[in-house]
Amino acid sequence: MKKILLFFTLFIASQFSFGQLTEVWDFGASQLDTSVYNNKLDVATINSWYAGTITPGTQATSNTMPTAFTVGVLSWVGNTSDRLRTSNTSITRYDATLGTTAVGYNGRVYCNGTVTLSSGLPTNRYLKLTLNEDDEVTIYSRGDTDGSLKFVYESNPSMQSDAVLNSSSSSSVTEAKFVAKTAGVYRIYDATAKASFYRIMRKAAVYTAVSGSVDVTNASGIPNGYSLVFTNAAGKTWSTTPSSGNYSVNLPVGYTYTVSLANASGYIVNTGTTFSTVGAGSSKTNNVSLLGVTLYTVTGSITGLGSSISNLGLTYTPDPSSNSVYVPNPVINTANATYSVQLEANVPYTISAQGVNDYSLSPTSITATQATTSNLTFTAKTLYPVTLNISGLNSTQQTALQLTFTNINESGYAYTFSNPTSVSLRNGTYKISYAGLDSYPVEMALTSNLTVNGASTTKNITFNPVTAWSFDDKTINSTTSVYYKGMQLNGQVNTVISSGHLTAKTGSTIVVPVNPGQKVIVNYYYTANFSIEGGATITTATNSTSILESTQYSYTGSVPGTVTITVGGASTLTTYFPEIRVVNDVAYASTLTVGQNKQYQTINAALAAVANMNRSSNQRVTLLIDPGNYEEMLVIDQPNITLKNASSTPSNALLNKGVDIDPNAVRITSYYGYGYNYYSMAANQKWNQEVLNVNKQNGSYSNLNAGGTTLGSYWNATVVVAASGFQAENIIFENSFNQYISNKESQDVLVPFTTGSPGVRPTTVGDNTVQNRNFRERAAAIAFTSGGDRAILNQCKVVGRQDAFFGSQGARVVVYKGDMLGGVDYIYGGMTAVFYKSNLVMNVTDSTSDLTYITAAQQTSGRGFLFYQCNVTSATPGVDNNSTYRANPGYFGRPWAASTSEVVFYNTTIETSNNPANNGLSLIVPAGWNNSLGGTSAGMYEYGSTENSGVNNTSSRASWATSLSAPTLNDGTAITTFNFTKGSDSWDPIPTLEANGNLGTAITKPSSSVKVYTLKNEVFISNIKSLSEIKIYSMSGALYKSLKTNKDIFITLPNGIWLITSSSAEGLFSNKVLTSN
Repeated sequence: MKKILLFFTLFIASQFSFGQLTEVWDFGASQLDTSVYNNKLDVATINSWYAGTITPGTQATSNTMPTAFTVGVLSWVGNTSDRLRTSNTSITRYDATLGTTAVGYNGRVYCNGTVTLSSGLPTNRYLKLTLNEDDEVTIYSRGDTDGSLKFVYESNPSMQSDAVLNSSSSSSVTEAKFVAKTAGVYRIYDATAKASFYRIMRKAAVYTAVSGSVDVTNASGIPNGYSLVFTNAAGKTWSTTPSSGNYSVNLPVGYTYTVSLANASGYIVNTGTTFSTVGAGSSKTNNVSLLGVTLYTVTGSITGLGSSISNLGLTYTPDPSSNSVYVPNPVINTANATYSVQLEANVPYTISAQGVNDYSLSPTSITATQATTSNLTFTAKTLYPVTLNISGLNSTQQTALQLTFTNINESGYAYTFSNPTSVSLRNGTYKISYAGLDSYPVEMALTSNLTVNGASTTKNITFNPVTAWSFDDKTINSTTSVYYKGMQLNGQVNTVISSGHLTAKTGSTIVVPVNPGQKVIVNYYYTANFSIEGGATITTATNSTSILESTQYSYTGSVPGTVTITVGGASTLTTYFPEIRVVNDVAYASTLTVGQNKQYQTINAALAAVANMNRSSNQRVTLLIDPGNYEEMLVIDQPNITLKNASSTPSNALLNKGVDIDPNAVRITSYYGYGYNYYSMAANQKWNQEVLNVNKQNGSYSNLNAGGTTLGSYWNATVVVAASGFQAENIIFENSFNQYISNKESQDVLVPFTTGSPGVRPTTVGDNTVQNRNFRERAAAIAFTSGGDRAILNQCKVVGRQDAFFGSQGARVVVYKGDMLGGVDYIYGGMTAVFYKSNLVMNVTDSTSDLTYITAAQQTSGRGFLFYQCNVTSATPGVDNNSTYRANPGYFGRPWAASTSEVVFYNTTIETSNNPANNGLSLIVPAGWNNSLGGTSAGMYEYGSTENSGVNNTSSRASWATSLSAPTLNDGTAITTFNFTKGSDSWDPIPTLEANGNLGTAITKPSSSVKVYTLKNEVFISNIKSLSEIKIYSMSGALYKSLKTNKDIFITLPNGIWLITSSSAEGLFSNKVLTSN
């Protein structure tokens, strides 16, 4: 759990007993220890919020949160679309999605939108607490993106408006503590993200009587009436006047205080200056001693600042060797440009200035031996010319351009220039931003920081045409007309940056700039009602931001123009646009080729072409991919796309401990994983060369690794499938994070998380020590969103370790005769999935504590995972990974969602381990199932298993799981593939796959002219026409030799059978040879 502690305290006269219970509102109705907590919510209370027509404890998407409720001093003000989401099946709820894997939380209030602010206060989606002064409030929450959790005093926000980071991590919950500065009503909300509130606690302030002696032996002459002042970290003070050499003051328990003097110039607190009341009882002793010091007054004039003197602050820091504890307090008279300060006699001080960083100060040191005058002189720092080479703008746009240079190391220092030819800056490092171009469809390319260091410098700045409007980089709140990157927005429109969408009310129009031969693609979700150029009305009412829909309009004009989108519907309706883009209109083609010397060299380039095609939703496009290693992160957001291995003899084999692949294999791979931030990571959580280049120049990463489902990460998945009808055939989907160091990873810069990181990773390409258990972390190879329905992986291989294969509830996935490699919870999520006659491959180390959990199911309703006639096996040591032995016994899985998750193992063959510690034992432990993740579920089924160990462990399975004697589930459903795939549209792809064996698209065979022949132990490789990479593997799959050549060669090999591969621009070649003397 992430903890953020923020303390703001004030003294109140009334006192509370030490035995008072902490009030708690838990939105899953968890009942905490009643000896410590006063539980304010239970099942009956929560259910009473809903209409009497709703059966208590039911789950339905129509069960939205009430817009208001009050329980004790806590109230809720929400919207009609907000949701109560809990795994407590006794509670009336929207669904059981918790949004976090953190232990101990089973319910949340989910804000299905961000707040609306008025006069600094939210008008919706906030919690309200009536508090006494110094009450401590603890909030357990998270955001859908990293947000700003606010605690605001309702009557006067300027008195208290505290904020902390509200983390979006799916593996934790933010714990934030606030303390009321004064009695009254406080509002709690997230200012930027969609908040989830799990639990609220209110602890009444407890006070302790702090007292002690005041030793004035070394403070002769201290005036009568002086006070001791007690200050906490928030700057809140309490004061008391000592009497007869003693003092007493009541202070809140749980904080650290510093002690100072008031009305006692020339005297300081010498000992007892700090103390803590953490864990204090009803009383605490803290003795103090006072010390008199000789002070001299120093005065002088301040010159050189002009009007900037209003920003000036001065600090006098004593030389550490003086051991002085006196803190000078300079007083600046800005009207007269003078200052005065009292300094301890004969103590050397360093003088520093704040708020005027554009100036240099002289002098910077002083030692006062008597009252004296010392004038302070400021001079402007040297400015150096900056030559800007600006490209991508016409003369009109360049005239309108304004550039701002913000000093990244000095807060508050930014310099704006309307004339790019007259830029001069002092030494510093500057972030560059621009303005003035809103009415033009252009934007500044990613640009590294500018560094000025004692000389003139030059900077190149490029502007690119805008073809996609994602609404995630500018705040817009307009009811009239406004421009956004050349797009005109009319009417009531708003951007929600944290969600990345534009909201538009009825009557609004969106005017999109477009060129001849282009079309406009409009993405929409949640609710929508609009038309394009007066055409048919397009609507949706899914009430979900996870279901993305789109439409398109082809521009028929012969000159540049615009396309108008008109928002309609009822006056109360809001239409949501996550993205609008223009693309070149491309004719439909059923097949595209990918590979060297093919139509497209990368899969992403081919997918971009598919997105631009004019095609109906049921027209399939197949990408025929030449064998090879494709280090790319893909998002499949167009329906009916097939990825197919183009080899006539396709293979999914790994070689060389998992580092290499068979010459006839296609591997799509990437390397992101939990525990690191990446210089190469763009805002969409995907690899980006431009981002990597800029961040290397800047020396820092620009985007946090969000993980989980946040920002489309899906646990850093190599491939995210977000559209229906996806198919793949003979493809390896891999995340190399726990396999080896890839080429792109070796070029990246990784910054480990402060906490929770596996540590510094190796950087050498091909290093497989990252397979060691201490490096293992969450890193997905493939993920299916709820929109990725009706997907088929035909004879594919998925390679990962932890959390390798994810599917959201709402997605149906069929894996046909595939190989699924993983370790911990490696098939997980709420999807409905059928794994048909596939290999479930335990990909772990030789450590006996490195156990496999095949599944972590999270369904809250509907069907779950069906493993139909599958084989539980192990990765091949030395070939698939760097292990010496086969895997140790592990588990079928562990439920991620208690009670409702479902996994069925039907007629499973379970192989054995050969690890010396478990030699001959079944690869599934006798208990079969584990409940250490989310609890238990009777939906964990096993029927008809065959254990090659010869031991039938059925009677030893976990008591809470279900071992079937007949192929029928507890709800009476027969175990058939169709009963899992059918959904509401009777989808049944497996009979077709069984009949055809493939997806029916013609394939091509890459050719190479390379020849190989042997004479005894000599291998001759000839007819090499271009630079070729030659690899030689033993028949165990281990790489024996690798070299590059552009001419014929011969190699001497030991006796044996060898696989020789060649890869060049001509194509791929492989051959087996026998060598013997």
